[in-house]
Amino acid sequence: MQGLVIGLVGAEGDGIRATGQSLIGALAREGYFGLLSTRNGARPIGGESSCRLRAATTAVLNPGGAPDLVLVHNWDAYRSLAGELPIAAGTVVIHEERAGNPPATGPFWEVKPAAAVPAPFEELAEKSSGVQDAKVEIVLGMLSVWLGLSAKRVSGGIASRFPGLGAAALKGKQRAFSLGATYAENNPLPRDLKLDPLAAPAGDRRVADGNEMCARAALFSGCKFFSGHPITPATEAMLYLQREIGSYGGSFLEAEDATAGAAAALGASYAGIKSMTATSGPGFSLQTEVLGLASVAELPLVCLNVQRGGPATGMPTRQEQADLFAAAFSSHGDTVRPILAPTNAADSFDVTVEAFNIAEHYQTPVVVLSDQEIAQTKAIIEPIDPDRFDVVDRLEPTRAELKDYVRFEASESGISPISHPGVKGGNYLAAGFEHDERGTPTLNGEIHARMNRKRLSKLDPLKGRRDLFVSEGDPDAQIGLISWGNVAGIALEAARTALSQGIKVKILVPRLLYPVADEVYADFFKSLRRCVVVEQSHQGQLHKILRMWMSVPREFTSVSKSASNRISPLEIVQLIRAMEQPANDSFKSHYCDLLNVL
Repeated sequence: MQGLVIGLVGAEGDGIRATGQSLIGALAREGYFGLLSTRNGARPIGGESSCRLRAATTAVLNPGGAPDLVLVHNWDAYRSLAGELPIAAGTVVIHEERAGNPPATGPFWEVKPAAAVPAPFEELAEKSSGVQDAKVEIVLGMLSVWLGLSAKRVSGGIASRFPGLGAAALKGKQRAFSLGATYAENNPLPRDLKLDPLAAPAGDRRVADGNEMCARAALFSGCKFFSGHPITPATEAMLYLQREIGSYGGSFLEAEDATAGAAAALGASYAGIKSMTATSGPGFSLQTEVLGLASVAELPLVCLNVQRGGPATGMPTRQEQADLFAAAFSSHGDTVRPILAPTNAADSFDVTVEAFNIAEHYQTPVVVLSDQEIAQTKAIIEPIDPDRFDVVDRLEPTRAELKDYVRFEASESGISPISHPGVKGGNYLAAGFEHDERGTPTLNGEIHARMNRKRLSKLDPLKGRRDLFVSEGDPDAQIGLISWGNVAGIALEAARTALSQGIKVKILVPRLLYPVADEVYADFFKSLRRCVVVEQSHQGQLHKILRMWMSVPREFTSVSKSASNRISPLEIVQLIRAMEQPANDSFKSHYCDLLNVL
């Protein structure tokens, strides 16, 4: 097989996360691509958990649809998380023998699987070590055989996971792995699920998630100060920087709350240091006052907002794309702040570098809208080529300009040189009041209008950055898709599938969400008769923002799901087929049934 989806589900002690992480590590060493996403039940600590691993011989764009293989340790756990691992007609279910047959009620089965086969995970674990702690190694041994992976590479990851483990204990885990592999050899799956072998392993690929890649990009960009407050699902970025930023000559502050975290980072920026904060929806709501101060004071600041289900505390462990309105509009007065969104873990590096460059060049706060799916999903990615990037630093005043320093001088570009305390002649007032060119507070309406024009017009060139958009498909197509964030990979796969089937379609994926790049969208819309914005928010927020700013195609609508209700590539392909209906037919009459499903 060129690709498959594997699901694991169980209760605390079943080693679901450990199994998934070991497996994706082995796939990376083998040279495959993959994505690993994990989910908890109602209790974030203890209780049930699941993971979904999509593995393939080529780059993986999204978590995929229904699993090909599901391993169930506990039926109650599966009952709780069945929505994450829906069964299809081709799914093979392997379940713990002692758990008994699948219950007759609940999510078992809306669709009958290809097979439901018992396996003695616990019995084999007890046989190998006398306790059930070896279940992870038993399952890894089975999967290495069933998926056709190198036993050496899969089992090699066991030693790396337990560097301090004694020789006897490590030998016991290797024995459990061998026992699981032997069982799988004697009990083949009812359906062949072996991955196609690769010509040669790619040993330089690594496993990382979006939070790690954002943090790495911050260090690469020259970030020397991070301040924030722990919050799911952004905490991993904070922890990475806490561990590493000192090695790059930087400083870290764990603040008492999200507001203080943003304020400290802004203070560092005023002092001339590249700085960053990170949060999620509830914390971002608190930080908006500080972001407004950064806008009026024209100070660079990068804010990573890892979106989750909302509002209020919402759904901390589920992905959503519902913070776009908050990022764009949560500031009183005439304020525009750039908003960028990555589409996957690797893209998180590129987008974060761009965020620092834009913040420094335009002297503005920049919001990076990641989400739980991107931030916490483990991905197999190619190594980053640092030569692809330029690192931009803020414009500083010359010696001549410091003789009579005018911090907010109305230059042709709207960008004026920025000094910092300690530079001789470069002191200036940076306050929340409206001010004139020298920073002196004012209530003069003409000056206010002039400074608004300066702050907003300087961002106009950003809207022409076509390199911040991905466009694929038939340029003359009358059917179009627009999608962003983690859903973009789903829409891209659907568009490519439709193109391979002879359907003329094109897709636009914006990394720059705001300000709206009107010329880019106008060019994309020129040939379109019908267009759908695919996103993950109940209101379809990007769809509504585009309606605010653009003259859109006559049949321009939104397809969205909120929270963790996944949109599958197949659903979008079906939607594209419906969009092929003749021009004189009502678009909605052909896809309303699909929308009800979505």
